[in-house]
Amino acid sequence: MKFILLLMILGSSLFSSNLSTLYKFYEKQKYDKACNYAFKYYYKKQNKNSEKYLTLYGLSCLETNNLARVAIPMMGLTQSKDARANASYFGTILLQKQLLMQALIDERPLGYLQLPRTPFVLSTIFSLFLKQQYTKEKNIYHFIDEKEKSRTYRLYIKKYKKEKHYMVLDIYKNKKFTKRYQYK
Repeated sequence: MKFILLLMILGSSLFSSNLSTLYKFYEKQKYDKACNYAFKYYYKKQNKNSEKYLTLYGLSCLETNNLARVAIPMMGLTQSKDARANASYFGTILLQKQLLMQALIDERPLGYLQLPRTPFVLSTIFSLFLKQQYTKEKNIYHFIDEKEKSRTYRLYIKKYKKEKHYMVLDIYKNKKFTKRYQYK
């Protein structure tokens, strides 16, 4: 899916300076900068109407796991077949995040759902959760990656001030902590 998204972007010239700058950040894997830059310049008319800009915006924010920002570009991706596919990709990940939070916080069963699977890490966890391929210890869900058995995950809810809940995903490789994602 990412290949299709990048081909769409590379297939034509980079006509705006904002798009060009955003593409440079993305190409250099400076996803945080790209996501923040895209958010900052989104309201320029040429950017709000550019499927290339919106796609890079969404992909950059996905790479940083800044899922709250993915909804903005997703809503503008409506004009072409590729754009609608990208919007569906972003929407699938957002829905999976929301459903996982609901399942963990409200203890709502999700076993009856069927959603597309994406290569995004949260989608992997969602799929394992639906299949009930986890062990649970003190409200922490432990998962083993289906493809790479040395990669494991821990998923849990953390409660902060003012009753705010965050879903936390910790990733381990060979039992060593490698990365943490926190979702609102």
